[in-house]
Amino acid sequence: MHTRLADVEVEAWAVPDAGEPVSVAHALGLGQDAGRGIPDYQPFALGGSWGPAWSTTWFRIQGSVAPSVEGPVDLLLDLGWFDHSVGGHCEALVFTRHGTIVKGLHPRQSQIRLRGGGTGHELLDSEGRFLLYVEAAANPLLLGLPPFVVTEHGEKGAREPFEQFRLRRAETAVFSPDVHALSCDLDVLGGLAAELGEEEPRRWRLLRAIEESLDVYTAESPEASAREARTVLAPLLASPAHASAHRITAVGHAHMDSAWLWPLRETVRKLARTVSNVLALLDAHQDLVYTMSAAQHFTWLEEHYPDLFARVRQYVEQGRFIPVGGMWVEPDGVIPTGESMVRQLTYGKRYFLGRFGIDTRELWLPDSFGYSGALPQLARRAGARWFLTQKISWNDTTTFPHHSFWWEGIDGTRIFTHFPPAETYAAEVTARELGHAVATFKDKAIASHSLLPYGYGDGGGGPTREMAERLRRFADLEGAPKVTPRTPHEFFEDAEAELREVSETTPSMAPVYRGELYLELHRGTLTSQTAMKQHNRRCESLLRAAEYLSAAASLLRGRPYPHEELDDIWRSVLLLQFHDILPGTSISWVHREARATYQSLETRLHALIEQSVAAFGREQSGPATGVLPPFVPDWSTPSVSHGVPVKVIDGDAGTVLDNDVVRVVIDKTGHVTSLVDTRNGREVVPPGRRLNELQLFRDEPVCWDAWDVDRHALRHPEVIDDVTARRVLHEGPDAGIEVVRRVGTSTIVLTMWLRAGAARLETECVVDWQEREHLLKAAVPVHIMARTARFETQYGYVERPLLVNTEAEEAMFEAAMHRYVQVSDGGHYGLAVINNTMYGADARAESDSTVFRLSLLRGARFPDPDADVGRHTFRWAVLPGADVPTAVESAASFNAPDIAVLPHLAPLVGLKLLTGHAIVDWVKLADDGSGDLVVRVYETQGGPARALLHLCDALGPDAVARETDLLEREPAADGPPLALSGTSGDARPADGAHLALGPFQVATLRITR
Repeated sequence: MHTRLADVEVEAWAVPDAGEPVSVAHALGLGQDAGRGIPDYQPFALGGSWGPAWSTTWFRIQGSVAPSVEGPVDLLLDLGWFDHSVGGHCEALVFTRHGTIVKGLHPRQSQIRLRGGGTGHELLDSEGRFLLYVEAAANPLLLGLPPFVVTEHGEKGAREPFEQFRLRRAETAVFSPDVHALSCDLDVLGGLAAELGEEEPRRWRLLRAIEESLDVYTAESPEASAREARTVLAPLLASPAHASAHRITAVGHAHMDSAWLWPLRETVRKLARTVSNVLALLDAHQDLVYTMSAAQHFTWLEEHYPDLFARVRQYVEQGRFIPVGGMWVEPDGVIPTGESMVRQLTYGKRYFLGRFGIDTRELWLPDSFGYSGALPQLARRAGARWFLTQKISWNDTTTFPHHSFWWEGIDGTRIFTHFPPAETYAAEVTARELGHAVATFKDKAIASHSLLPYGYGDGGGGPTREMAERLRRFADLEGAPKVTPRTPHEFFEDAEAELREVSETTPSMAPVYRGELYLELHRGTLTSQTAMKQHNRRCESLLRAAEYLSAAASLLRGRPYPHEELDDIWRSVLLLQFHDILPGTSISWVHREARATYQSLETRLHALIEQSVAAFGREQSGPATGVLPPFVPDWSTPSVSHGVPVKVIDGDAGTVLDNDVVRVVIDKTGHVTSLVDTRNGREVVPPGRRLNELQLFRDEPVCWDAWDVDRHALRHPEVIDDVTARRVLHEGPDAGIEVVRRVGTSTIVLTMWLRAGAARLETECVVDWQEREHLLKAAVPVHIMARTARFETQYGYVERPLLVNTEAEEAMFEAAMHRYVQVSDGGHYGLAVINNTMYGADARAESDSTVFRLSLLRGARFPDPDADVGRHTFRWAVLPGADVPTAVESAASFNAPDIAVLPHLAPLVGLKLLTGHAIVDWVKLADDGSGDLVVRVYETQGGPARALLHLCDALGPDAVARETDLLEREPAADGPPLALSGTSGDARPADGAHLALGPFQVATLRITR
């Protein structure tokens, strides 16, 4: 395809100061970055090495092309790439001498068209000369072949050696469109022949024609013979697809991880490389469309590459560069709290509406590690109609039964959902992928459409011209599905219409899947890098308090509401909820920066809280006994009662703690051997078992170290019985037992507290963790016989099996929880375990008991060899006799932020329950700056609830409450049911506005004074 012309002149400048990026203006001598030094380009020989890891080298490349040279001319570069891992190691971005971006470079995109690009973009001057600058990033290959090799290169300055990249090619060459076209013909027809069965006549005709075409082609006259060879293949390429062929909508895509095996700053540059390539492809191929999710990514482009963003905006207006997803980033689908998922949607959708006038209609999460059953309702209440993912195809145990179906959430809301049957979000439009899509598609009887996202992803790269050529040839080709470039909106409209027709005519055939989309893989992400989870939980809790107190200070004291500061904090929290940051699956660099960012955010949130509290003055503030959401369903401020002081009795069997509500026995080894609910005499600890037993497991996944906990790891627990020290503690009317243990080189301090008057046993666990490739769990066996347990999720719970009768039940051997897990014996007696920082747990039925094991820490070595090393604090509590409402309310108080002083004031809003159970989860001012109060309410236990919404007097006697969608606008007519009567603007009734909530229903209420 290329005929070499000449070498080119290459100079290089290695960016100093650890190679952190500089601006293009600085590198080109057009401007200066403070303190970065003047670029000093030196001659660079072909074959020379450049690096080290994570550094940046700028190459200045110049040459000329003689006027006598005919045809398109390319500059060919090889910076030392591996042929695989596009976006996973070194990359580059090409600029003109004026600082204009030309394109990105990666292993499958290594040519720069100097002349004859077909788009009017010429890089040669009038005398045939060119001068280009190449910003090359020495990103190390961390996930190579073989994968998951432990490496220190997730940080700069690693002790292990780094083999630098070498410039292996830098030359000009003539490009032959005819030979390239023949190559694409052979690629498509040869791939198709390989997919067809030996009994297919089409296969043998393809093979014969391919052989004839290769006989015709000669290297001595490549262009002419290529044209003749193509005439042999033309009839086979012209043979149309079968009338009933499956239809595939192809959308260009580059699933871009906001951070993973590279830091956040590198993602900004990856976006420029990928988007510049995409724009060049859209220039050259008028029928292609491209999709990009994550408002954060558009924001980075807008901030760092405004010229590129302006070109993107033009293609958005043409409907060819399509923002999708409507979320700030592609977040983890199970760990963030409900309000965080709301903000992912509201911040994302508002950005797309504000910048492009586009109200995205789909939820686009191809790569998260499971999906909460709350998502259908939240998506629909944000105005979305469709959901796309493909990650469930990674299941390690069972095969998901559908590709196009109605996904019904825990509240009963349905959303049309599609899993691309090619089972990839980074297709290359090959015959194998298309054949796999047709063979795999589960819903052939009722559906004829599927979607194919194509383009190199994860680390970016996007579609290539070869993919575009395959796409054109597969448009209508015998033996293959019909492949058409279309927008996601066009696909979803047609695919949903097919399913809706089936639902209306033959409802029994309409595929429906109910509940969470549990991923039977990557279960370790619920525990890896526990600091991510702890900081995220604290930030969510502080945001709840900060927004409520800021609203109170604004409404009651006239203090300006800190919209901009809160928005900035929220955007940072949402970014860190990305599905490779919050789950703990990124390199050390990413998590180090995330920890620092979280600490800064927590400091800022505490400052906002203190400022709001100060607005009320000292006379109205005092110890933290005020009310913060989530509000318990009671209009009055709760009184604080310490109850009977805890009695402590030491004996031969251990220590007894008793507060007349709960009686606890802790033996000499520091384990709970008895926990009696004295209100009814119920013993909670099963005979012969011990509560709060710490268990250690060898945790060496077959692959995907930071991602996976393998089922075999949980078969062989090692109980940590070592007792270094044990003592009784007193803290006012409360009492506890502190036990110090050691395992390996780690130290564990376990303190169990019984508070005066409290119906729960609290545990604090402080771990100095030094273990590698081990999993630490805390076992809580309870004397309750049950078949299912309720694990809290966003705005409700997921009821998961405790039995292992089926493969699907067994596959849930590690699952997600939020603040509580609750179990009951036939609905008579319940118990809950609440926590303040954990997300992973396993729960199984054993004879007449249930065993919970809370996952505390792991020690994965890839991609961060030192993951989780250091000091961590965990808290959990066992609540005997607790039903779901008790668990919700107790978990809320257990997770309340540590605030020294709060204003003494009645809640701004409150609920008076009539039936069922619901809570006020969030209170804030409206995002539009109107001063309206916005309240988020939800039903907690999966049944109907009725309540009266009370408003504080400061809102005025004529305050009006109306229900909105999540974006605080009028709800869609075809959206989920509303909860508030009189949403058209009735004045507040004297006894409160009436709410009628369905199971797990979320209501957003906007209150105008």
